[in-house]
Amino acid sequence: MKNLLGILMVGISVSSFAAEDVWTDKVKIVEIYTGYKEGHILFKTSGTHINPGSCSGFDLYSVEPDNADVQSILSVLLAAKMSGTDVKVAVDGDRCGSAGVQHLSGKASVSRIGSF
Repeated sequence: MKNLLGILMVGISVSSFAAEDVWTDKVKIVEIYTGYKEGHILFKTSGTHINPGSCSGFDLYSVEPDNADVQSILSVLLAAKMSGTDVKVAVDGDRCGSAGVQHLSGKASVSRIGSF
């Protein structure tokens, strides 16, 4: 019983080390690339891109259907681009783009967008 409790405590402590989302400072949307058959979006901001997951490609952010609500994020990106509104980008701390499309893979993976 004592060993079971020890294993449970190790499992809980290891799961607490999972990387969380990391937010950018307020930035402007510079470029948006959409229309991929898989439903992905790529975009670029005015600020320095953050890359907490040490992804190989950090020139654009990637939004993927299995990690975020792509349509909601696209709506906010388009509105922010057209109006010049600032946004903050939440980047998944332990995930890089994993799409089967070469130029989408390896980008920092976005999970949420905040509009300000």
